[in-house]
Amino acid sequence: MAMAEVSYDASAGPKGEAPVNKVGSLLLAGGLAVMAGTAITIATASSSGNVTQLSGNTFKTSMSGNTVRGQAYFDNGPKLSQIDAQSNNDYVELTDGSRVNGPVSNVTNEGLRCGGQEISMSSVASIHSARVFNFTCTTGDNPKMSFTPTAGKPVAVKPTKTKSSGEHSTATRVIVTGLVLAGVACAIAIPIAICCSNNGHKNNNNQQVANAILLQQLSKRPRSKSSSGP
Repeated sequence: MAMAEVSYDASAGPKGEAPVNKVGSLLLAGGLAVMAGTAITIATASSSGNVTQLSGNTFKTSMSGNTVRGQAYFDNGPKLSQIDAQSNNDYVELTDGSRVNGPVSNVTNEGLRCGGQEISMSSVASIHSARVFNFTCTTGDNPKMSFTPTAGKPVAVKPTKTKSSGEHSTATRVIVTGLVLAGVACAIAIPIAICCSNNGHKNNNNQQVANAILLQQLSKRPRSKSSSGP
């Protein structure tokens, strides 16, 4: 079946059909993008006709040469959950440099809703959402169209490991046992040191007594009389 050629009108937006093989990480066999003004539908071919996979609207579109550039926001279709899984970190950066965290919804040429706030599109510098894609599409009867995501990959949150009560009890028992052993070692070492010190004093006293007895015995020995001549 022949596709309607793609054209662009500055006041109405893009119009026509273009083949598409993927939207972000969503692969499409025989995919087709159907554009009519701001409305856009992503469909796949089947024996009974085209089957809609995603639908939404385009915004911020412009044309340079023979290429239409803009953004597409998808909010319906059976494959919506698949593109939602591509990111879990929606946010909008504003022209004043501030940032509003998502989720992002209700995106149109006039504005959007982000984190419960209604924001005018004139205040939006960039949108980062799993449902918003940048696109390019050439005009004419042999168009080429591609989509690139505006959101990063899902952020993995590492689980925080907490110690169980058993681990806390084991650690406590180890600490208490160490303190008890240290106390016992001190209790043994101190008396030994005191005992050694006392033994040293006793040995010194015994030596002093022995010396005194020896001197006393020497002093009591009779002196030998010298012989005198006739």
